[in-house]
Amino acid sequence: MPMGAALNTQPPSGANKKGVTLARQPIGRINSLDRSKIDKTPDGQFYSRPNLVTHTDDAFIKKLANLYDDLIPEGGVVLDMMSSHVSHLPESKSLARLDVHGMNQKELELNPARAATNGVAFVRDFNENPSFLGLCNSDEYDAVLCCVGVQYLEEAEVVFADLQRILKPGGICVVSFTNRFFFEKALSSWVERGMAERARLVTDYFRAAGGFNKIDIMGDGTGVFTQLLSAGGIGGDPFVAVVAMKEKNAI
Repeated sequence: MPMGAALNTQPPSGANKKGVTLARQPIGRINSLDRSKIDKTPDGQFYSRPNLVTHTDDAFIKKLANLYDDLIPEGGVVLDMMSSHVSHLPESKSLARLDVHGMNQKELELNPARAATNGVAFVRDFNENPSFLGLCNSDEYDAVLCCVGVQYLEEAEVVFADLQRILKPGGICVVSFTNRFFFEKALSSWVERGMAERARLVTDYFRAAGGFNKIDIMGDGTGVFTQLLSAGGIGGDPFVAVVAMKEKNAI
């Protein structure tokens, strides 16, 4: 349990005694986190226009695609959350279905990997409704992906807790990020951290959510030298991914 997290007394189960599906609640919260933002305008307004660009360089994308190739099972059912018109999946990876979530419907409809698998595209502002209720079923996905989006979540512990519900037992979540983002929309505590501290924060999100194990930090982006080269415009975008597995006997 991360330091500063207050225990939540609500049960972690995804269903009540009557069998009605409920959003799974985190077991803790990081109370010391500054969740304020510079830009306080509604996220729906900020993302109202399609932005058909990639938010990282080609080297980052290649590293992410290779990681996805290693971790995502062949023929799996995958959700790409906080996505856009591209999911950076390797072309060789065959999926049963790719669903995509984001803030702009047009971007999601243009995602070719989603279209190729007849996946669902759905929009939800997790800062207004931090759950997957009504969108995804419990134990539905082999993998959930989140590329360069975690820094915008105001209640990441709550989102991650319900993310755990929609993963199959033993399913994985891959949260990747770099030092390039919309700083005005990121949490103040994210902006003020370095890459290594951000990786530890994402790890704490998973721990506060509960029901995850084998939480690993991957990539070369936490090194001081890598960050200095990037900041100086010499190196590329630092690559970091935090990978967590849903406990096989989790509730």
